[in-house]
Amino acid sequence: MRKFFAYLHEHFYLEVIALFFFLLAFFIEPILSLSSGNGFVFDPIHQIFKGYFKIITSPSILITDYVFISSLGATFFNVATILLINLILLKILKLKMNGPIYAGVIMICGFSFFGKNIFNTIPIYFGIYLFSLFKKIPYKTFIITILFSTGISPLVSYTIFGLGIHMGISIPLGILCGMIVGFIIPAFAAHTIVFHEGYNLYNTGFALGVISAIFYGIYQLCNLKVEAVHLYDYSTSTVFYFILPILSIISIILAFIGDARVYKRYFALLKTSGRLISDYAYEFKKEAVLLNFGVLGLVLFFICLIFRVPMNGVIFGSILSILGFAGYGLHIRNVLPVWVGAGLTIFISMVINQNYELSISNIITFVFASGLAPIAGRYGIVYGLFAGVLHIILTPLMLNFQGGFDLYNNGLSAGFEAAILTVLAEKVFVRREHHGRKSKDL
Repeated sequence: MRKFFAYLHEHFYLEVIALFFFLLAFFIEPILSLSSGNGFVFDPIHQIFKGYFKIITSPSILITDYVFISSLGATFFNVATILLINLILLKILKLKMNGPIYAGVIMICGFSFFGKNIFNTIPIYFGIYLFSLFKKIPYKTFIITILFSTGISPLVSYTIFGLGIHMGISIPLGILCGMIVGFIIPAFAAHTIVFHEGYNLYNTGFALGVISAIFYGIYQLCNLKVEAVHLYDYSTSTVFYFILPILSIISIILAFIGDARVYKRYFALLKTSGRLISDYAYEFKKEAVLLNFGVLGLVLFFICLIFRVPMNGVIFGSILSILGFAGYGLHIRNVLPVWVGAGLTIFISMVINQNYELSISNIITFVFASGLAPIAGRYGIVYGLFAGVLHIILTPLMLNFQGGFDLYNNGLSAGFEAAILTVLAEKVFVRREHHGRKSKDL
């Protein structure tokens, strides 16, 4: 039994999370039915798989809430399935869990609520495998790219199910597009990090956004219609308001069970800038990462509660996605200035437009402004505030640029913003001797 719990701890209890979502898949809707006074009626298994079929045959382009197009049960089944498959992949490749891998797995988990499923991710994984064969480099070397690469998975689904062309053509075309992206993304993502010098946590989103724009342009040239959608509602808000604090509190409890003095490592973690590549599991141990996860989750929970943020699969999935970066550069000290800047900009926009209703795009953009947290961690509060402002201004433009194929749209925007801010910080307003690292001259 001791070995079993040691194994779970080694893997950040991700297997437990997978089991949690599997149980939710089959019992959440009967429980909701019971709470509404309709009695406990077990949801037949075929209903789950019927909804799951809707998910894997959905075009999945931004913004498609799987809960809205199928059901809570089917969506949780999708999340659990794709999480478990990736854990099995890690086991097959004999890889130990670390901060970056943890971030990648949790991000996959989050985006499985809106955009990712096993059908549209496998071609991308296979493309990366072909690249590893071509370059004669072990496949597991690209594990970080593998985990983050599926941000462009809607390209596969939309090509197959959204373009309106014959399935005999669309299926092989969609699979081929996924394989092409998988083949080029390892080299491309390694190059794009130089552009923003590691100050965009969602670097792969930046790389995928550029690739998405190319495919979007090709489809436009071929007169193939590509349109973003708005498939979501807020009917499941209460469910997610329970799940978020539960996951956060359990994570904090597990952190203190593992190390009663974990707070000391956590305080040391808070002193880091978060600039890529940061492996908090290696530097501060797993307990500090679990505590960081829990603290970030509770902060976001209270923000949602205070500002009455309606929650659905898309918003909850977005929040869950960034919590994985608790092991990879994100913490409350470097992200708060960015969130304050983003929040103030949203409020000013509301005042100007005399519309005080939070839009889903504003909420998602606010959450993913966290990608610029290393800016505040490195250059201070003022730059962090400005990063948040810039992110709210520029991110909506990126969707039109990349067509909605890149789920990490905010990562695309953050790449440009990080590049702008580092130039301002190091080339314009700050004397070089104030910082140990010098950016390269052009």
